Amino acid sequence: MAMVPLASLAALIAMGIGVDFSGQVRAEQELRDVASQCARVGAGQVSVGGAPGPGSALSAAQSCLVALGVEGTVSVTGSSLGVSLRGQYSTAILGIIGIADLPLKAEAAATIREGQ
Repeated sequence: MAMVPLASLAALIAMGIGVDFSGQVRAEQELRDVASQCARVGAGQVSVGGAPGPGSALSAAQSCLVALGVEGTVSVTGSSLGVSLRGQYSTAILGIIGIADLPLKAEAAATIREGQ
């Protein structure tokens, strides 16, 4: 009789792993899409109209993050503009065993091509 509750708990944990880790992967992909979009927006700012400077690229990428409601860091290294985002995925099932959140990380870069 004691095996039934234990087996049920094991099945619930297995289901939670499947549901919550697939949810984390989906949320991380969405975060990567946002990072890529904002990196392209920033790099495009420098490209359009002939090189206003890296400050314009940083500002455009940061404005993109704000407009999309995401916090992150933006950097320019040489001709590359990078966007790095961090977040948390709130679990749907694994919270019952004390795992309330799973970490999210996304990074993207775009090449700044001046004068195009």
